[in-house]
Amino acid sequence: MSKKSVSRTVCKSAAEVPGATRADLDRLRAAMQRKVDMSEIPERTRFHRLTRDRKGRLPPRRSLIRDAVERRMKDLHLTVYRLWKIARTHYPALSQSAVHEFLGGRRQLELPSVEALLAATGLRVIPGKRKFGSSSHQGRS
Repeated sequence: MSKKSVSRTVCKSAAEVPGATRADLDRLRAAMQRKVDMSEIPERTRFHRLTRDRKGRLPPRRSLIRDAVERRMKDLHLTVYRLWKIARTHYPALSQSAVHEFLGGRRQLELPSVEALLAATGLRVIPGKRKFGSSSHQGRS
């Protein structure tokens, strides 16, 4: 008979949580200033640290699919609402807020939702030559 896992929730107020020591803060600041070892990341040659805006928000993530959908929407003179209405014919579970947040760079979508947006704009993904990384996996079956 298997054991049931028991989860306990521990509630603490902010006053009960110990603050970071001066040594902890110095260690973290020193780690942030060190160079990042990117030897295990072959597809990037330089690291660009993200900078937050004045309100502390990170910039939206870059996305080839998002950029292509936005360009196609502009070409077809589609609003986000109209795009959502068309995409729902391909994937009825797609929510309007998901489309707004995806196009605003605040959210990622699952494959069925992305396929619906691509179908709604008449776009499709075509495999091509790799731009980054090694080609060691090409040609394997």
